[in-house]
Amino acid sequence: MAGYDIGMSGIRAAQKALNVIGNNLANAATPGYHRQEVDLRPAEDSYLNGVMTGQGVDFAGIRRKIDTFLEAQLLQYNSSLSAMSRKLDALRVVESGMGELSLSSISESLDNFYASLSNLSLRPQDVNYQTSVAASAETLTSQLRNLASIVHSLQDSLYTEAQEVVDKVNQLAVQVAKMNQEIFSFQVQGQECGNLMDQRDLLIGQMGEYIDIRTVQRDCGVVDVAVADIPIVIGSNVCAIRLGLTEEGGQTKLGIAAEGTEQLDTELQNGTLGAICELRNSTLADFLDKLNKLAVSLISEINRLHVQGISSNGSFTTLTGWTMTESSVADFVPPVTAGTIYVRVIDPEGISRRYEVSVNETSTLESVAADLASIPGLDGATGLYAGRLQIVANTGYQFDFLPGVLTSPTTTIPSELAGAGSAENQKPPTIAISGQYTGTANQTYTCTVHTNPPDQTLAIGNGTMSLEVKDGSGAVVATLQLGSDYVPGTALSIEEGIFITLGTNGISPGYLNDGDVITIEALANSDTSGFLAAVGINCFFSGCDAASIDVTEDIRLDASRIAVSTGVEGTDNRNCVAMASLGDRKMAALGGMTTKEYYQQLAVEVGQKISVLDMQSRNTEEIIRSLEEQRDAASSVDINEQASLMIVYERMFQAMAKYLNSVNDSIDTIMSMLS
Repeated sequence: MAGYDIGMSGIRAAQKALNVIGNNLANAATPGYHRQEVDLRPAEDSYLNGVMTGQGVDFAGIRRKIDTFLEAQLLQYNSSLSAMSRKLDALRVVESGMGELSLSSISESLDNFYASLSNLSLRPQDVNYQTSVAASAETLTSQLRNLASIVHSLQDSLYTEAQEVVDKVNQLAVQVAKMNQEIFSFQVQGQECGNLMDQRDLLIGQMGEYIDIRTVQRDCGVVDVAVADIPIVIGSNVCAIRLGLTEEGGQTKLGIAAEGTEQLDTELQNGTLGAICELRNSTLADFLDKLNKLAVSLISEINRLHVQGISSNGSFTTLTGWTMTESSVADFVPPVTAGTIYVRVIDPEGISRRYEVSVNETSTLESVAADLASIPGLDGATGLYAGRLQIVANTGYQFDFLPGVLTSPTTTIPSELAGAGSAENQKPPTIAISGQYTGTANQTYTCTVHTNPPDQTLAIGNGTMSLEVKDGSGAVVATLQLGSDYVPGTALSIEEGIFITLGTNGISPGYLNDGDVITIEALANSDTSGFLAAVGINCFFSGCDAASIDVTEDIRLDASRIAVSTGVEGTDNRNCVAMASLGDRKMAALGGMTTKEYYQQLAVEVGQKISVLDMQSRNTEEIIRSLEEQRDAASSVDINEQASLMIVYERMFQAMAKYLNSVNDSIDTIMSMLS
């Protein structure tokens, strides 16, 4: 009966081969399908009638044509491409928000703002130019807020998207684990399940696009899947992942952890989720930090100058800051440092006096308000009201924070001088300080009278007398002659735009003693702490970052309140010139760049990241295309090849059928002969 066995083995092999070919043809266009082939082997020979004779063909199984190395490479590169695509989408949203290719870019608005200040400096009292400054500032702040809003919205949407991705990954993990169980069951029963493996691997590929994964092949066709250090699929078991936020380095970061654990992994690399984490934790956070740094620098530098100036309306009778939620100055934004606030108070008779209020790291809003309220002329109603600092002058008084010098210096000269003649001639001279201080640092000048011979009392413009001027470091910066060569009432230059005038060219110019001291306090900055700008006193900008920057309500409602002057008359343009010059000033807080240069570098960084990612994405696509071609060569279904094989197995089936007929005829003939 060997002939029947041989024939039937061939027919069975041909039938199974045709089934496999049919399955291949049916799935020729199915994504993720790998070509299958029958494994046919010669049956073992048997000893028959003294001869070793073949016993037909054995069906050893179905082989799934798959190159595991290529599949692993494709999984990795597809995951990388998915991450790059997501990053590109987000960065293009940011680039669009920056609008650097439009006529209304932030760079253009910065130029317009500084240009409007420059124009105002030419005509500081012109209401049209004042309105132009306020309008250009509102445009600039609106664009900065809009860009910050875009980034914040993008961060919020990324969190929502990340949660959706985590849910999808968990769902895919459940499906993979279920298929692992089915594959294992079929494999241990000796059944083939290539189609099921393809479905399972397709799900793993989808998971790899969402998140960076590693796979481990186990016995019986089972595949384990790990996400970061989390074994999300082990055989038929699933360990779900969760999304969470954690504080790292003072920053809230997004990450994942195994369900039921606390330690979050925030350093995901590839896949959509890796891109989302990198965007939210690093790329967008860094961009927003830099944008905030620009906004804070703009706010603090403009306000630092503005709080010290006055408008054409002159000094103030009342100023109110904005509502503060913090009490300690250490928590203020913009930051406050240890320093001094210099307040100039003008009494009803027009006499100016300067008072100092110290601020340090332990100061509070309440303590500084109390110190301001203790200043004579401001001690009536100054204080805190609903978290807002309000400085109110007493009736008839005014105040401001003008830098420069007071017209009346402090002296050690007694009101009556001894040994100089008549009582009238014993009076000290009239001393007046004038000019605009052009120095960049606060300075205290000490002017000491020297006579020759020493220890004399001399009239201004007589004898040998000089005024030795030293700066705060003790260096002599000027020696002014007040003796016979000096005409009383003549202004003498000290330095940095400061002049001193002693006496009047009249009957009694006044007398000075040897050793008399005149102290001149010259201010470049009347608030070295930054406290006034932080609490909103006489500010131009409000806000503490790019999302909140705005023009103060006072300026929006009345542009004439722009503090263009630092002179007591309120008619000069020095403060406006100083604010306009900030456009060309390199700031240490911005890495030695101007505000425009800093912003342009920020825009360039975004553009460069997009360019690099775009190039990397194209390169990755080419690599994937090459890998897919290699995979297709190894695993895809060639319809022509399958058609050829189908003809072979059809002929094989037909031939084996004829063979069986021949065997049957032979047996019938033998049986007829025997009967």
